[in-house]
Amino acid sequence: MRLTVTKAEALAAGVRLIRLQHPANERLPGFDAGAHIELGFDVDGQSLLRKYSLVSDTGALDRYDIAVKRNDSGRGGSRFLHDVLAVGDTVEVSTPVNAFGIAPAASHHVLIAGGIGITPMLGIASALKQRGASYELHYAARHEREMAFRDRLLDEGHDKLFLYATRQGESPRRIDVQGLLQPRSRDEGVHFHVCGPAKLIDDVRLAATALGIASSRIHFESFGPAWSATDTKVRLALTESGLELEASPGTTLLDAVEAAGAWIPSDCRRGECGACIVSYGGGTPIHRDNCLTPQQRTHSLCLCVSWAEPGDALVLRA
Repeated sequence: MRLTVTKAEALAAGVRLIRLQHPANERLPGFDAGAHIELGFDVDGQSLLRKYSLVSDTGALDRYDIAVKRNDSGRGGSRFLHDVLAVGDTVEVSTPVNAFGIAPAASHHVLIAGGIGITPMLGIASALKQRGASYELHYAARHEREMAFRDRLLDEGHDKLFLYATRQGESPRRIDVQGLLQPRSRDEGVHFHVCGPAKLIDDVRLAATALGIASSRIHFESFGPAWSATDTKVRLALTESGLELEASPGTTLLDAVEAAGAWIPSDCRRGECGACIVSYGGGTPIHRDNCLTPQQRTHSLCLCVSWAEPGDALVLRA
């Protein structure tokens, strides 16, 4: 469906709120807490699809609100939504999808959010509060000024809200992942929901595995590859197809390999399913997936989200 931008304003440092409404003011499809939509738009002649969690109230179906974090190291999607998209413009928007809802079997919910990963947690925390459910919310960002929804959360009066400014002042605070998981590791009723940087998701996932926490109690969501400002051009050598190529920051290794003519199985393209796992025999990968174990990472990587250190070519058995 084609929706119109009716509001676009800064929420916090590097975060922009965008409101989307039907041009004829028609009611929009409903959604549950934790749902996201996919936006389709063109940037420099390239069609992009980007997923964003809905931060508007589930009962307010006259609008969809999203919060977009600016990423200058990406393909330009967030820069377009920050610098170009304006009130009155239209974008293609999918119906809401929810792969990160509230765990129905949980007796207690531990919500862990890093940076813009707070967006799906807003609706989840609000819904849990309305239900009178047992939950706690841990929200980390580098500085308080980057906590886009700090005031909203404080105003909502969540009983167990913990804020962490990881790079602020003389006594920065970080989420103690091990400390959160370990005391609850044997309580099958406690479920953990995490969204944020790949490292945070990875820390929770690997800590849970080490503590023997069933994967069914760990719920996470990522929206695809996260590029870093330190990424540099890398060389790839594919042993089975005999191809040698370069990949530049802002694309993915999977896209680069496919563009060169090699076929790699893939599915989620978010580093979650493991369909695009490829073995490597040279070079140093930078793992950004949310599915491989430390042992698997010694010999394999997920092409859809991972990158590589500069220097020797990354040798892929593909």
